[in-house]
Amino acid sequence: MQIYIHIPFCDLKCKYCRFASVWKIQNLHINKYVSFLCEEILSTNSSLGELDKKITTIYFWWWTPSVLSEQNLKDIFDALKSRFIFSEDIEISLESTPNNITLENLKIWENFWINRLSIGIQTFNQKSLEEIWRWKKGDLEMCFENLKKYLGQTDKSTPTENSRGKPCVYPKINNISLDFIIWLPYVKKWEILDNIKYVLDNYDFVKHISVYMLEEYYNPDKIIETKYDNITYPESWNKLWLKDEEYLEEYSNIKKYLIEKWFTNYEISNFAKSWFKCKHNKWYWEHKEVLAFWMWAWGFINGIRYLNADNFKDYYAGKKIFEEKLDKNDLFLEKVMFGLRTKWLKKEIYEKLNQEKINYFIENWYLKKESEKIVLTDSWVLVLDFILKEII
Repeated sequence: MQIYIHIPFCDLKCKYCRFASVWKIQNLHINKYVSFLCEEILSTNSSLGELDKKITTIYFWWWTPSVLSEQNLKDIFDALKSRFIFSEDIEISLESTPNNITLENLKIWENFWINRLSIGIQTFNQKSLEEIWRWKKGDLEMCFENLKKYLGQTDKSTPTENSRGKPCVYPKINNISLDFIIWLPYVKKWEILDNIKYVLDNYDFVKHISVYMLEEYYNPDKIIETKYDNITYPESWNKLWLKDEEYLEEYSNIKKYLIEKWFTNYEISNFAKSWFKCKHNKWYWEHKEVLAFWMWAWGFINGIRYLNADNFKDYYAGKKIFEEKLDKNDLFLEKVMFGLRTKWLKKEIYEKLNQEKINYFIENWYLKKESEKIVLTDSWVLVLDFILKEII
């Protein structure tokens, strides 16, 4: 079983963000939230699944878990350890903004057996960072230098103990992942590729790269589930980002470069060195159970997919945006969706889909056949949702 913990607090709120998060926060607000979380963890009942299953991953996500204090983390881990059994090789990921990557924080996180960091870089373009309300380029550079100092001080030959007093399989924070976004305003063609080259040429401790596309979130046909779904971007951005064909070229060249650097493209947006793929995401895509805590967190337990409330009032009242039991057809559709995003569709799966449409996409080089499976080509990036809709 996996655990997903949503932290809805941010130091800054990005202009493009459509997620349930708040900024300009006060410690009192965070402490109240953490207290409620701990109560939620401790009151977890058996209807959510077998609690004696070992927890293999914990993911602190959305949006700046790194704002949590040492006491906040201690309270959360004390609650988790009192309710669940941790696997000996557990992966514990924490998302962070560059400004929170300090030597002090790295030591604190290490003491709680956190062994994977996902850092939101997005771009090194200062003008773009200012436009989207992100951190300054200098903060990014300081982040990398702090990581370099921390990892340089790490004695990898000496086993350390985790917060439960047992030897760690991963004794230090040794899995560093970076997020980049293509299609940001003011970012020119090949700029994100150059950013990634700069990082990998200067910091060999980076083991994972995520390359995301800035989506146009709102359109008239979109189903609005929460107030965050109808957020649009400033009109001026239409003239400040790459054209569609330039985006595809950028993505294809980034993919080619990372593969040359021995990164595996194990999902549309995710590239990792051997042994450093994100276990949490992989197992989610493989329909492993995920127990979700906190506001606006997604979970999947006993065949039930659920989404917690997206505001504090409803969340504290125990409300959910939806909770649905997935039948065999629903699970099959998700298997198709996750299969195309991650690897391929095997023959026994794609034979059940619309063959006329599949042949059309193969002829137009959106899909291709390889042995007994079909895989996506780079041309699909902007139209994946459309392809899925057509072939299912």
